Amino acid sequence: MRSLFAAAFALLGLALTGPAAAQSTNRTFEGVYSVHARGVEAGDFNFSFRQTGASYSATASREMKGWVGAALNRSQDYNYSVSGSVAADGSLRPAQYQHQGGRRREDRPNGRLIRATFTADDVVTTATPGRPNMGDPPATQAQRRGTIDQITAIAAMIVADGDPCARTLRVYMDGRSRFDFVMTPNGAVNINSRAYEGPGVRCRVQFRPIAGFSDPQEAATLTFLFARTESGMWAPITIEMPTDGVGVVRLEARRLTVNGTRLR
Repeated sequence: MRSLFAAAFALLGLALTGPAAAQSTNRTFEGVYSVHARGVEAGDFNFSFRQTGASYSATASREMKGWVGAALNRSQDYNYSVSGSVAADGSLRPAQYQHQGGRRREDRPNGRLIRATFTADDVVTTATPGRPNMGDPPATQAQRRGTIDQITAIAAMIVADGDPCARTLRVYMDGRSRFDFVMTPNGAVNINSRAYEGPGVRCRVQFRPIAGFSDPQEAATLTFLFARTESGMWAPITIEMPTDGVGVVRLEARRLTVNGTRLR
């Protein structure tokens, strides 16, 4: 994902007991991740999620560093934000998404701004300056219907009610690239990472590209690791995400803060 990630790809109060609890919950998550691309630790990914009652918002940033950032001419550095609502069943429904970044130019030092407006039937994408590149072939309205952006996708895994590995996420990345994450359980694991040590779960994730990518994409099998927190939400420890430019990148958590308390 030009934008990841997500998106992937976390972050988390009181355990949820049903849809009503999901809507009445106030909770936050902040995560700092290392970005691994093409076999090296290439940058940082920061993610922040906040739910207040039946509304949510999330922000993220990705910065490639060192020789990788220099070689890419900052073309993979992005800032993201999204806001939306929490449905009666606890699912997240984005309304306004945007990202800004990419190759720096004198006429747009902060990069190009892409906005996507999500409705029940469609997603409308705009770009400043110019017109958005919708890929080849672009996603149809039917393919866009019922999708979420990649930043919401990461948040949706965090607030999953039940097994985070038993779901399909219909993602419309950056208001352009359409793909599915088909997630299935792949066993319990013991996690020993910089951000967390303890039991966790592993997901087998089928990445299924559908439309809107600049370059031809192939289906791939990815791996996500999650830790259950005392809040009842799930903290993503490792997420693998597609990008438009450097292939699949892996996000590895360095620091996770749930409802103001650092996860250990």
